[in-house]
Amino acid sequence: MMSPTEVSKKIKDYETFLEDTLKRDLADVQNILKDKVKKYKEWEEVQQVTKTINEFKEKDRDMVVRVGLGCGVHVSGEVSDYERTFVNIGLGCLLEMDCDEADKYSNIRMRSLKKDIDHYRSLAVHVKVNIKMVLLAISELQSLMLNK
Repeated sequence: MMSPTEVSKKIKDYETFLEDTLKRDLADVQNILKDKVKKYKEWEEVQQVTKTINEFKEKDRDMVVRVGLGCGVHVSGEVSDYERTFVNIGLGCLLEMDCDEADKYSNIRMRSLKKDIDHYRSLAVHVKVNIKMVLLAISELQSLMLNK
C-alpha cells in the first residue's frame, strides 16, 4: 500500500503529465489538423475553378472574374483564353498547366492531404484516449485517498 504522501505525489505527477504533455500534444495535433483541412479546402477550390473554367470554355464565351490582390484590394478582368492556367504549387512557386493537368494535380494533392488528415485525426483520438486514461488514474488515486 502507498502512503497518503506517495499517493498525493503520484496524483501531482499525473496532473503535471496531463497539463504539460498530453494537453500540449493534443493542441499541437489539432493545429496541424486544422492547417491540413484548410489546405484541403484550398485544393477543392482549385478543382471548382477548373470545373468552372471548363464550363465557360464549352459555352465559348468570356468569363468575368474578380481577383483579390490582398489588403482588401480587388481587380476585375476577363478570361478569354481557357487553355492555360497558373497553379500555386507551394513556396510561392506558380506552375503553368492546362485545366485538366491542374485538376489531376489537385486530385493528387487532395489524396495526400486526406491521408494526412486521417492520420492526424487518429492521432488526436489516441491522445484523447491517453488523457482519459490519466484522468481515470487520477480519479482512482483520489478515491484511494478518500477511503483512507
